[in-house]
Amino acid sequence: MDTPTHESLPGSRRPGRARRALATLGAFSLLAGLATVGATAAVAAPEAPLMTSATTWRYSENNTDPAEGSADRLVWTRAGFNDTAWKSAAGSFGAKNGKATGIGPYTASTLLNQYIDGVAAPDVKTYHFRSSFQLSAQQLAGTAKLTGNVTFDDAVQIFVNGTKVAGLVEESDAKIEAAPEAERNLMYAGVNAGDPVTREFTVPATALKAGENTIAVALYQDRAASSDIYFDLTSLVAAAPEPTSTPAPSDSAAPAKLSDIVLSVGSNESGRGLAWYSDIDTAQVAQVATRAAQTGADFPAAVASTFPAKGAQTTSKEYNRFADITGLTENTEYVYRVGSDANGWSKTYSFRTQSFSGDYNFLFFGDPQIGASGNTKNDEAGWVDTINVAQAAHPNAEMLFSAGDQVETAANEAQYESFLAPEQLRSIPLVPVNGNHDVGSKAYEQHYNVPNLDPNAGKATSATSSGGDYWFMHKGVLFMVLNSNSSDYAAHEAFLRKTVAEQGDKATWKVVAFHHSIYSVASHWNSSQIINLRAALPKVISDLGVDLVLQGHDHSYTRTYLIKDGVVANPDEAAAAPQVTANPGEVLYVTANSASGSKYYNVTNPTAWWASVINQEKVRNYSSIDITRNAITVKTMRSQAFGDEKPVNSVVDSVTLKRVDTAAPVITAPTESEIHAGEDFDPMAGITAFDQEDGDVSSKITVSGSVNTRVPGVYTLVYTVTDAAGNEATFTRTITVLAAAEPTPNPTEPGTDPTTPGTDPTTPGTDPTEPGTDPTQPGSTPSASATPGATSSATPSASAGAAAGHGENLAHTGFDLTLPLAGGAALLLIMGAVIRFMRRENAA
Repeated sequence: MDTPTHESLPGSRRPGRARRALATLGAFSLLAGLATVGATAAVAAPEAPLMTSATTWRYSENNTDPAEGSADRLVWTRAGFNDTAWKSAAGSFGAKNGKATGIGPYTASTLLNQYIDGVAAPDVKTYHFRSSFQLSAQQLAGTAKLTGNVTFDDAVQIFVNGTKVAGLVEESDAKIEAAPEAERNLMYAGVNAGDPVTREFTVPATALKAGENTIAVALYQDRAASSDIYFDLTSLVAAAPEPTSTPAPSDSAAPAKLSDIVLSVGSNESGRGLAWYSDIDTAQVAQVATRAAQTGADFPAAVASTFPAKGAQTTSKEYNRFADITGLTENTEYVYRVGSDANGWSKTYSFRTQSFSGDYNFLFFGDPQIGASGNTKNDEAGWVDTINVAQAAHPNAEMLFSAGDQVETAANEAQYESFLAPEQLRSIPLVPVNGNHDVGSKAYEQHYNVPNLDPNAGKATSATSSGGDYWFMHKGVLFMVLNSNSSDYAAHEAFLRKTVAEQGDKATWKVVAFHHSIYSVASHWNSSQIINLRAALPKVISDLGVDLVLQGHDHSYTRTYLIKDGVVANPDEAAAAPQVTANPGEVLYVTANSASGSKYYNVTNPTAWWASVINQEKVRNYSSIDITRNAITVKTMRSQAFGDEKPVNSVVDSVTLKRVDTAAPVITAPTESEIHAGEDFDPMAGITAFDQEDGDVSSKITVSGSVNTRVPGVYTLVYTVTDAAGNEATFTRTITVLAAAEPTPNPTEPGTDPTTPGTDPTTPGTDPTEPGTDPTQPGSTPSASATPGATSSATPSASAGAAAGHGENLAHTGFDLTLPLAGGAALLLIMGAVIRFMRRENAA
């Protein structure tokens, strides 16, 4: 959060961006135009401010209810109330510990009585102010509304002619309206926001009247022991009505002025968001192509992908456009432009994707709050330098994460232009967070195209403020970004639980970000808003298994101990430990210091129970955050030297977050579970084990049990592996040994078929007395392997022999030989003898 200044007010961007309509030709049109000009001049709203810081006020500081004794609580806010006994002075008004100085960057022109007894706490509960301004009947007719700016601490309600027109701190306003009617004028009701804040308010024309208008302000202290109080209504101006006539058509071919281009994250690493402003309301698109498709300086339009853009008029009377880029591929450089053929294109920009999985780095920045110093250009220079330093040191950073309060004044477009000045914001995706200095205008929503926005979670509290929670996934990390300006804690919790339920199983890590640090040590640590957030969020965050919370708001650096459910998880954790190991539900919270140098806060709670590391050197910082499968390292560095001993990029603090390893390794085994007797078998072949912390632990696997490959049966093997944390995994594997496979008979092999030459006794050469016919030679006798001991391994069936066309008593080759073989041999000898005898008889 932080301190507003008078340097830049909402709407300070030049209205010259609006286009002039062309004059209509023709005498009748000319006369009509002159008549319109004359009529407008007659009812013009007043140009000069109706009120400024120099306006004189009547005020009450004596801790009394100005309506006491009246049935009308708001009698003091109307004309005719007798305030002559009140004091009178010009603004600003305030006090800090009884003095007019040191109220943040402010010094009160008029010192208020801070204490009821004038000496010490308790503080005055509520201060009351009255003043007036004039509007003529003609001015009133030309006035659509009044717009004011007020700087205050802690809360205000503003009334005009008895009508409440503003309650500028939602939480306080709700508390006031919920109190009994008789107590609302005098009660503690503010929010301790540290330094005074600036807010814009609107007075509708219906609350105004011709003549004198009474304005009244109730200024509330937040508690009895508050250190300060402040009020300064810096401006109140009239705004003319919007033209009711139909404007002349714009020149559709005129070039558009395109500005405020910013690249943001997509729903995942394959997408990006684009946002930009245009000074004319025409159809526009984003075009994207690979760098490889570009030749020379010309944009490769012929091969570019086109993404339509949508948008509307902005609070600065310009037109915003959002385009969602999808379908990107990893490790690719792209070029892009925005605009249209009809109205012109922006220059060509580029970005690159990196691997869509694995380790990565992103950069985290605390409140840039451009304009908070009172010098926007100085703040811009510090911001640009920090981005340059960080990006040069970490050229592969994949995101730029801003903790909120991008600008000092929510609707100030000049401050937005300075925040968007770094060229890196068009090439590295931005992750914006809604800060208390951003929330008061729709400009925050109009400048940033964020993914998966839920407008009903962290909902905007008015028609002119911004809101919404959103999430995205980047390389296995689930990021959830909350609008902590909203005190609807139930809606925040519902958003977190729904997102984790739908996306959490895909995430290796979970990170939450919101602006208002609940574990800081500077001026905001004990404000009521922070106390309420600290009571509401930590248990939910622990329950959902969030690992890291990124915060801003307090412009000083704090790193906590590991916290679970709102208390330190391990009382023995050492301060400033370089590595912390979290059990389930234990969370690391980091609060960033200023990235621009626009403002710093002194440490006011150096002994905070949650603080492991505190640093406030009042030099610019940034944090480099490295994500791996098993660790997150947050290294915070100086982007500005702190003396000679601490140069640029020297380390403020570094911590590595790991998780207690409760996951056992995973054993993987082959699917084959059967072998045949006699086959080789290695029980470790194909067995691996992987652990999410230790990686490959296959070498640590042991196996119990054995497999006898000679004996058919079912065998059980149990594999065991233990990781470094002692988590053990076992895997049981069943191996079945089948009987040995039967050899397949092959009738074509020599000597196996009795019908082949040499086996038929009737064919030439079968004479057993001739060479080669000796039944003791190969081919006609059993093989040497046909031993009695081998015949049990495989026995052909009788049906197999019959099917082959042989009698069951024929000799078989192979291992199963029977006695008919010997009988056959004897028969052959007898037949041979008969044949020889017959030959001799014939010869005789």
